[in-house]
Amino acid sequence: MTADGNSHLSLKGGTHNPWSPPFDFLKKSFLPTLGRMGFNVSVDLKRPGFYPAGGGEFTVNIVPTQKYSSLELLERGEIISRKARAILAKLSNHIGHRELDMLERKLGWSRKLLSIERMDDSAGPGNVVILEIESEHITEVITAFGELSVQAETVAERAVAEFRNYIACGAPVGEHLADQLLIPIAIAGGCFRTLMPSKHTTTNIEVIKKFLDVEIDLRQISDQPRMYQIEVKK
Repeated sequence: MTADGNSHLSLKGGTHNPWSPPFDFLKKSFLPTLGRMGFNVSVDLKRPGFYPAGGGEFTVNIVPTQKYSSLELLERGEIISRKARAILAKLSNHIGHRELDMLERKLGWSRKLLSIERMDDSAGPGNVVILEIESEHITEVITAFGELSVQAETVAERAVAEFRNYIACGAPVGEHLADQLLIPIAIAGGCFRTLMPSKHTTTNIEVIKKFLDVEIDLRQISDQPRMYQIEVKK
């Protein structure tokens, strides 16, 4: 992001799997947040790749800059829009309808906010429920992946539980975005508030401190709800 010239990457493999934020998270949540800092990164999905088949591909275009700024994300702001998608690859729409029915019952969202999206150009079957919550200062993307022997309703309920936890906390930055933002703020400085950090996030902080001469302060700032602040001072 701070190189001498433009970069273009073509990445192949899994784009949607349960152990990392999917492509939709990168495009709708992570990269727009980088854009607020002055970084210019865009992505384009060429072919989805669901676990375990993989076989996906997306491209990344990076326009470097030396005029980046620190990030301050202390409040989420009012919710502007929300929507949910049940993404299906080589599976019956019936699965998606069951997931959306459960979301409608549990969240009370209007049916016009719920949709089914087909990704049948995937190499193998797959299913994921994605909730997008656009607020004044951040967009959070919540995902729950379908699994063998797990009912569609259970998948939707997992997404609902994560959504409710995010809303109840009031912090702008969700668990996965907190982890992704560590390197950018280590470069540019800044602070953000988040839910209780995962073990992956706390480990990532220690790894970054081994490579960069920065102090990353992680502290709990409230107990009810439990909220944390992560800050890098440049």
